[in-house]
Amino acid sequence: MSEGNSEADALVYAYRPRMIGSGNSFRLGSHSLEWNMGGYPGQMAYPMIAAIRLGYRPSNLGSPRFTAEVWPRSGAKVEIVSASYKSPVAMEDQGPAYRAFIRELHKRVGESGGDCRFEAGFAAWRWWPMVAISAAAAVTIAYLAIQTVAAGNVNPVLLVVGFAALFAWQMWPLIMRNRPERYDPRHIPDRVLP
Repeated sequence: MSEGNSEADALVYAYRPRMIGSGNSFRLGSHSLEWNMGGYPGQMAYPMIAAIRLGYRPSNLGSPRFTAEVWPRSGAKVEIVSASYKSPVAMEDQGPAYRAFIRELHKRVGESGGDCRFEAGFAAWRWWPMVAISAAAAVTIAYLAIQTVAAGNVNPVLLVVGFAALFAWQMWPLIMRNRPERYDPRHIPDRVLP
């Protein structure tokens, strides 16, 4: 992961976004981020990157997964993910390789002299409603548990408590890791990296 102008200095990262189809590969060239996504190549010069947003997005299978959204000054975003599909029910964690790639991408974009925004977590307009809905759900579950105990139905309380534990287990990391924040490219928040 060294900086330079030769082909040997390029850092490459690849992952499979789906079980079927080709994978996505990314390369940090001397002057640009280059990719091949599903057979479609592209590139973005480092100074032309307008924003990078890092986040925590667990997969549908419950596996931890981190994402980097790279937004150009014009055009569609490019998404880089920390896990690959291995089978319909399993994902492969590529955390160390993803982390190294994202750190080097930040270094190169930061040194390019462009005007890039570095953001962690969800956008505030998305995060605050998620917090409010989660808090309302937690209060509702607590109310149901209290009412169930007050009615003398102890057995259903176990079901309510089990549901509450599952809800908290899924939502707490999602909320805490995706708190909106701007950061310096030299100091990436650990909560949005594997």
